[in-house]
Amino acid sequence: MRPLTRKIMRLLGYTSLYPPQKQALEYGIEYGKNLLVATPTASGKTFIAAAAITNNLNDNGGIAVYLAPLRSIAMEKYTYFKHLEELGLKTRILIGDLALGALDFDVLITTYEKFDAVLRNNPKLLDRTSIVVIDEIHYVGDPKRGTTLESIIARILSDKPNVQLIALSATVENVEEIAEWLNTGYLTSSWRPVPLKQAVFKNYNLFYEDGLVEEVDKVTGVEYLDTAIRTVRAGGQVLVFSQSRRRTVALAKRTARHRKHLRYDHALAKKYARKLLETSGPTSIIEELADLMARGVAYHHAGLSSAQRQIIEEGFREGAIAIIHATPTLAAGVNLPARTVIIEEYYRYEQGLRRPIQIFEYKQLAGRAGRPGYDEVGEAIIIASRNDSVEELSTIYISSNPEPVTSKLEGLSGLRHLILGLVSSTGTGTRERLEQYLSKTLYAKQRDLSYLAHLIDKSLRDLQSWNLIDMSCTSEDNCEIMATPLGIELSKTYLDPLSIPILHQILGTARRISDDILLYTISAMPDMTTLPVSKREAEKLLDKIIDEAEDLIDVITWFGPQESRSTKIFFVLKAWIEEQNEDYIYKEYGVGSGDLYNIVETANWIANSIARITKFLPEAHGLEPRYRSLETRIKYGVKPELLPLVIIPGIGRIRARRLYDAGFRNLTDLATAPVEKLLSIKGLGPTVVKDLLEFLGRETEAKTITSRSKRSLEDYLE
Repeated sequence: MRPLTRKIMRLLGYTSLYPPQKQALEYGIEYGKNLLVATPTASGKTFIAAAAITNNLNDNGGIAVYLAPLRSIAMEKYTYFKHLEELGLKTRILIGDLALGALDFDVLITTYEKFDAVLRNNPKLLDRTSIVVIDEIHYVGDPKRGTTLESIIARILSDKPNVQLIALSATVENVEEIAEWLNTGYLTSSWRPVPLKQAVFKNYNLFYEDGLVEEVDKVTGVEYLDTAIRTVRAGGQVLVFSQSRRRTVALAKRTARHRKHLRYDHALAKKYARKLLETSGPTSIIEELADLMARGVAYHHAGLSSAQRQIIEEGFREGAIAIIHATPTLAAGVNLPARTVIIEEYYRYEQGLRRPIQIFEYKQLAGRAGRPGYDEVGEAIIIASRNDSVEELSTIYISSNPEPVTSKLEGLSGLRHLILGLVSSTGTGTRERLEQYLSKTLYAKQRDLSYLAHLIDKSLRDLQSWNLIDMSCTSEDNCEIMATPLGIELSKTYLDPLSIPILHQILGTARRISDDILLYTISAMPDMTTLPVSKREAEKLLDKIIDEAEDLIDVITWFGPQESRSTKIFFVLKAWIEEQNEDYIYKEYGVGSGDLYNIVETANWIANSIARITKFLPEAHGLEPRYRSLETRIKYGVKPELLPLVIIPGIGRIRARRLYDAGFRNLTDLATAPVEKLLSIKGLGPTVVKDLLEFLGRETEAKTITSRSKRSLEDYLE
């Protein structure tokens, strides 16, 4: 072990290493060797990455890039790596704005999509990169994120083959194939810090994989709950996974009705319930969550705000919650283990069909069982449905290996995105260069390249017809490919190339370009967050178009599933920029804080991106200022008259409206506003008014606010 690795151990509080960590060091990750690590959850993979990064940068200089699939994972790793700044490694996280700025860091932690976008805007970044860590490498097989990750890896393998690669995962079945593709060695291990027992529950018996059968006490008559109570009574905590948000909420309420059977810290539960009441969002959700928390129960899904999810996670770690009901997104995100994981539902509805979850998904959920340092053993329990046998479930999920990771590059969408990004960031390319680049993909290793060649041809034709690339051909096989100005700008925004024909269709069809039309173009983009829409809800949305947004009638020629989803997003955004509160949006559209945040953030990015390309689109000439205005309205959730006020730091949509209603319409009005009148406005306390005065350049008056607030505090203390 190298001295620097020993320093990392001391900084992170390690007294000894887990077996997989020792094996990785013995393999040579401290000396620049590439390695794929496929070991269970909580087996110490992040330490392996840290040891590789610190030693590599110490030997070679440059920068390290740590890639994660989700923001929550990126934030977790950022917290981890901040501890290493004592070694002189400056760490930065990039999960919001696409702008990278100065390269004043040693370790960059970001998501797959953000890094792909960064490379398009800063192609030289890869030249500075000495080591790349790919967390959750199995996401190459994910239908949504897989093509992005695969294209990043192909680019690294093609343009920077000497970079050190460390890939991490808890569940890769075809590890040899993936390692060969990555040009790495591989390390597999079944070792876990907490041993895992797996069982199927049926008829109040637990059937373990080793043949042991244990009877479960019937306490409430609810199968999943009595299984959970068995663990809670023994001093453990439980994660119950269901496949839909609605079910997690319903089951959490049912569990809370039986709180007399739960063991949890009642004082802490009330403390965290109060914390939840201080968060923003729909009142009904906040009060519901706080009530459940006070009874030692919670639900957790992506519809909640980030603050709410963090409070629930912290409360669970501290012992304020006995049972969390969660969707599988929890298992894919933060590290939150429990003594027992119960898979209460293993079927989900996809496109109207009821399908069982994959083995891979089960393994991900089961991997959350067992808290290192607290539990001697972790348990993963499947609650069998009436029509499924113990033998079937045990064979399918417990005894079987997960599905192999396969490329998802077969779709045109991902391939068009990849080709445009490659051509625009390098300035020019050839068909031969594209094929050479794509030969480094997992697709090329697993599939017939002749079909990929067909997809390349189709992608190039699409990109050319949308004026994103030009091709100059001397023969059928000898073509120089160059990105057009529109193609270069679109690639930098990271919008899907399919956005262009959609914009042409909407803007070219509309009789007048109203704000509703502009908002609908944002809602209809391929990159826009989607929301589920029932058949009944789709009918209501169609009526709503006729009553409240008749300009859309000209541009929506067919009201299929995609159009209904875009329309729902449109009305959510319309309510938001018309200053409707979150309670209204939740009641009207069923959109919680987490979903609303994602919609607003995505719409803000799309509005900015469309504004950037308007000068290249004949139908959009002159629309840039209007898209910019809409971008700001979306960002803050305000009507046009509040735009001069919301740009003031610390003045959000609510305070801006109160200032406006009090007669302060712009910065000129505020420049001479009486301090006493500002202080009298609800929500503008001394601190806010002080900051406002400083922003306006009224520093002398701002100081009087500070002294006044101090005197009043002193008077109160006396």
